[in-house]
Amino acid sequence: MTSPASPMMPNPKERLAPDATLSAGDWARKHLFNTWYNALVTVIAAVVGAILVYYAGRFMLVTAQWEAVRKNLTLLMTGTYPRDEQWRLVAQMYLVVTAVGLAWGASTAQSKDRAKDTGVAFSLPKPLDLLRRYWPVLFLLIFILLFTRTIWPTLFTLSTVVLGLSVRSIAIRLPRAARQTSWHTSALLSIASFQVVSGTHGSAWWWTAGLGAFVAMQATSKIETETPWHRSAWRFTAIVAAVVVVRIAYWLIGENSGISWDNWSGLYLTLVATITAITLSFPLSLLLAAGRRSSLPVVRWLCVTYIELFRGVPFIALLFVAKIFIDFFLDVETPLSLTTRTLIAFTIFSSAYLAEVVRGGLQAVPKGQIEAGQAIGLQPPGVMRLIVLPQALRAVIPAMVGQFISLFKDSSLFAIISVVEFYRARELIHSQQEYSTTAIAETLVFVAIAYWALSYTMSKESQRLERHLGVGER
Repeated sequence: MTSPASPMMPNPKERLAPDATLSAGDWARKHLFNTWYNALVTVIAAVVGAILVYYAGRFMLVTAQWEAVRKNLTLLMTGTYPRDEQWRLVAQMYLVVTAVGLAWGASTAQSKDRAKDTGVAFSLPKPLDLLRRYWPVLFLLIFILLFTRTIWPTLFTLSTVVLGLSVRSIAIRLPRAARQTSWHTSALLSIASFQVVSGTHGSAWWWTAGLGAFVAMQATSKIETETPWHRSAWRFTAIVAAVVVVRIAYWLIGENSGISWDNWSGLYLTLVATITAITLSFPLSLLLAAGRRSSLPVVRWLCVTYIELFRGVPFIALLFVAKIFIDFFLDVETPLSLTTRTLIAFTIFSSAYLAEVVRGGLQAVPKGQIEAGQAIGLQPPGVMRLIVLPQALRAVIPAMVGQFISLFKDSSLFAIISVVEFYRARELIHSQQEYSTTAIAETLVFVAIAYWALSYTMSKESQRLERHLGVGER
């Protein structure tokens, strides 16, 4: 005999999501038309939405004059970059896609190995899942390709997508022993992609030498020796040898002057500036946030002064300082390019704001966590790296990504000091006599769609990471 379900123990059918078994009509009646005022709001919103969609579609497909965008598409994408040197951008894109594919595949393979070791189910994302995650970027690519006049940009885009997915598929299947090599190769390709455009003259070889020294240090960290002194000697010798080999290799390759940074412009410069600022400001912000909580007064005061000074100054003021005064402060014989000075100001500004975000995460970590790390014998750097930082960064993911999105959009302020980023390239279109008073709305819509697609993708990836890490859950 089956006893009725207890009031304290609901029926398993009742544990299902309340809307899981509702049809579309039942769901609408329950959520949109459950009361008279809810139904009124729904009808008004539907009418207003339909009107907006109608006029937006009419503008995009019928009345808009897209010829200005079509004729100046290269200007919007690469700005004043020399047209006969654009092969460098093509080569750079292939190198970047290969590097991203390797890193993505290695990361996926590591997740797969961890799931296997812990007995957790693991499945690779399906093409439909990738489409849901990156559809804004795909929409932007299609939107841009619609304005091209030849088939070559479309073939180039398809080839980069195929290359990236193929490299990722290969990297996933690499054995564990080759996993670390994938990360180092990805970093090397990233450096090569930068130097394809900027050249290998001067001190450019230091980037590769730094990576070689890091690889040598990693390789010698597992060497078994009789004393720590012998291990240090082996490590020092390996690092010096790596740097010497890289320098000889660059000497044999010869110098390539590349393209001056002042010629980097358009959407290309906007993306490079954003990635550079995020890459440089993130580790700097970690040091500033940790320094602000330091028990050493001098370190704490220096970090507080830096953060409060640059957070209290408008970004526009920093841009003018970068344009006019940085060369006086540095006292260099060869003046830095305007793009370099702008990136310095961008990094300084972003690191100050990001440091406060990280500090909020550090304060959210319970003191007992730090004491537990000290109790098991960890030194302060180990406590910070293994216990405090992972929890702090996990807690502030939404704020950090919000700051990254703000950085991406703040790059449009470069136009104030005549740096030809994406928005400034759009203004150059209307400096042409043919389009001085026409197609203004069309170019604004084109720029706005690009900013929205990339910002929305970053936002959705942040939310996905939050769900994966369980941010906000106990």
